[in-house]
Amino acid sequence: MESLTRRAFGVASLGAALASAGAVRPAGASWFGNLLPGGRGMTDSGGVRLKQIASVDVPEAELVRSMAWSPDGSRLVAASNRLNVFDTATWNLRARFRILVPNPGKIFGFSADGREVVASRTNETPFSVFETDTGKVVRDSDPFPISIADILGQSSIPDILGQSELRRLWQVRDQQSLTVSPDGHYVIIILNVGGVRSNLPRPFYTFLFDSQTGRHLSTSEGVLRGLPTISRDNRLAVEKRQGFNVPGEVEILDLPSLTSRLSFPVRLGFMRSLSWSPEGDRLASGMSDSSSPREQYDSIAIWNAMSGERIAGFASGIEPIESLVWHPGGRIILSNSAKGTGERGGLLQLLPAGGGDALFRYFASGSTLTNAPCFCPRTGRLAWNERGKILIHEIQGL
Repeated sequence: MESLTRRAFGVASLGAALASAGAVRPAGASWFGNLLPGGRGMTDSGGVRLKQIASVDVPEAELVRSMAWSPDGSRLVAASNRLNVFDTATWNLRARFRILVPNPGKIFGFSADGREVVASRTNETPFSVFETDTGKVVRDSDPFPISIADILGQSSIPDILGQSELRRLWQVRDQQSLTVSPDGHYVIIILNVGGVRSNLPRPFYTFLFDSQTGRHLSTSEGVLRGLPTISRDNRLAVEKRQGFNVPGEVEILDLPSLTSRLSFPVRLGFMRSLSWSPEGDRLASGMSDSSSPREQYDSIAIWNAMSGERIAGFASGIEPIESLVWHPGGRIILSNSAKGTGERGGLLQLLPAGGGDALFRYFASGSTLTNAPCFCPRTGRLAWNERGKILIHEIQGL
């Protein structure tokens, strides 16, 4: 695959890019053309185009860390410092309520009917279940099965200037990932207690809860896991490492037993994202930048989830791969990449899941990157956050 700079957005090829765009860009919500104001550009070389149908301001212009559509497509929830619930028929804000927002992108999930949202609310409580349209707390989960003192005893975070236990626990929770199964039944919380560079013998915990009752079901300790994603038939896929400087693997575990079903190594580099296909037969992995030569590894790979065999690979040209999102039809995947050195920017690509050239590319330059892309499971509409706005698109030409 040709690099983004060579193909469409280099200065020398600007005229050719505009000539080959094949799309008109009127003012307002419109068909996106090849080159947009502010250094943003788009190509439709695969015959695929996006039509922007709505633009929604995030209250107080907060940074959106994660977004998801409800299972029926009637709500779009954006997680910033709060959960913001939008009605997708009118794009009015229906509810806005505070949650505990950790660093990773896995922050919240829905019940099967979309009427409830699962998210962490306080340091002391693993998660709470909220009414989606009101933010009212329906129930809290059981506490963590280990005490604050036990968690901090395993932590590499020092007690600086007499920090309270709750303050230090907040620093631990800041490294958590929370994932809800598609059927809304299970909640997985992974705590990176020791920090990624910790040499402590057991710095990681994987907790499994029943979201419908809040009951704690099981705990797995001592395995370095991250990037949790759950299939429709309740298989948990995670990144697994034996240490910080050891190549990672993809591990697939059954729920609720947390027994390992399959483990297979990935290529060079460190995983940054992991995502199940809608059918549950494939996994997509995205890499962070690697010290190895780029030609020796794929930035994005598609794997057979039954055998661990690599099906397809892509070199995005921009790393790290912040997120990978499958279209509900399962034939394409959207990658979101960030460029952190030199000319800053973000790259969205629609990629054919079986391999081949990108069907669509969108590059946004500047300090504010594209963020939190997601597909509607009912309509296939695409939303992402950029420069304080949520942009909603219809995809044409698939």
